[in-house]
Amino acid sequence: DTPARDERLGWTGDISVFAPSASRYQDTRAFLGKWMADIRDNQHSNGNISAVVPQPRKEFDPTGVGWSDVVITVPYAVWHGTGDLRIVRQNWETMQKFYRFVYDSATKDGNLLEEGRSCWFSGDWLSLEKVDRLQEHRVIATAYFAENTRMMAEMAAGLGDTKQATEWTDLVPKIRAAFSSAYRQADGAIYTGTQTAYALALGMDMIADANQRTETSNKYIEKLAASNNHLSTGFLGTPWLLPALTKIGRNDLAMRLLLNKDYPSWGFEISMGATTMWERWNTIRADGEFGPVGMNSFNHYAYGAVSDWMFQHLGGLQIVEPGYKKSRIAPLIAQSGLSHAHGSIRTPYGLLESEWKVDGNNLKLTVTVPVNTESEIVIPAEKAELVREGQGAATAARGVKKSTFQDGQLILLVGSGHYEFTVPGSGGK
Repeated sequence: DTPARDERLGWTGDISVFAPSASRYQDTRAFLGKWMADIRDNQHSNGNISAVVPQPRKEFDPTGVGWSDVVITVPYAVWHGTGDLRIVRQNWETMQKFYRFVYDSATKDGNLLEEGRSCWFSGDWLSLEKVDRLQEHRVIATAYFAENTRMMAEMAAGLGDTKQATEWTDLVPKIRAAFSSAYRQADGAIYTGTQTAYALALGMDMIADANQRTETSNKYIEKLAASNNHLSTGFLGTPWLLPALTKIGRNDLAMRLLLNKDYPSWGFEISMGATTMWERWNTIRADGEFGPVGMNSFNHYAYGAVSDWMFQHLGGLQIVEPGYKKSRIAPLIAQSGLSHAHGSIRTPYGLLESEWKVDGNNLKLTVTVPVNTESEIVIPAEKAELVREGQGAATAARGVKKSTFQDGQLILLVGSGHYEFTVPGSGGK
């Protein structure tokens, strides 16, 4: 997890939260495929794994939620990002054994609430909130149980095991219902009241009822406002902080959190001279002094998990089918004063790329879709007729298979190729 101090070890929690981002930066199949072989070697008889893999000196054997779940999260991230099922096939037996361990832990009390699998770093590791972490752990662990089940169901379907996929798919809403019944209070608050509790509840879709979800969304917004819309999440909450806001329609707040420049924020680290991600939000304090010196790294990638959200919503590059066989390009255009963004991913099919720029009220969106794939492109405009591709109407452009216009957006389904869209006047607003 860090080239600093005495660690330099394969901490499972860090790559578990960062794997989706890593798979956007580069092809992770070889590296993480080899590392999953180490996971298989490390797996205990009960299905669990150690907090550190490989485990050269047999240290850090105790593990917990968010760390050992890497058995599921890494193969899922690699498959989702590449469409290559080999890492799933090679580790399916290991993954099923681990999932059975998780399932047995969550159901041993006759319910679907995961209140076991705790350890010395349970709760949201390095969160800034003062909370009983073992109580917060219960909320996090049950949310992870549902998310693990969802991912396992998708992978089982990918492998062609329809029966198992159906069983797990049917289990997911039951876990979510148990979560909501146990941890959602009558006014919409989530037990322990941390940013992480809200981010997981909303980001992982743990609340099915629309009215209850709205109430909890309002509580999440209130929670953020109490800290002047600054983050306080740790390793497990940070990856879900902005996705949760996107899911409740508050991309304005997501952008505010992303672009903050004072402590605590990603921008604060940059303002203090950081060129790599820190282990702590206060690795260096505002006065220039070091933060907690007992455990403090200047190169610790976990909080870089935010880049997955940035790829999806600034560049607008989203996966619809594993490996970008079908993608969606829907950037947040002109949010929070942002006037330009560019994102690209080298998919197994070739380059997937988008770049947009707002000049005055004029929008230009350039898109490249790789061969043998298709993409759904979302373009804001007052009228469909305003959107042009090259010299003609976008809806009639070569490569456009289907077009619809709703709620101020032109949605185009296109095949592979290079497209240059423009929207004059009020485009992009």
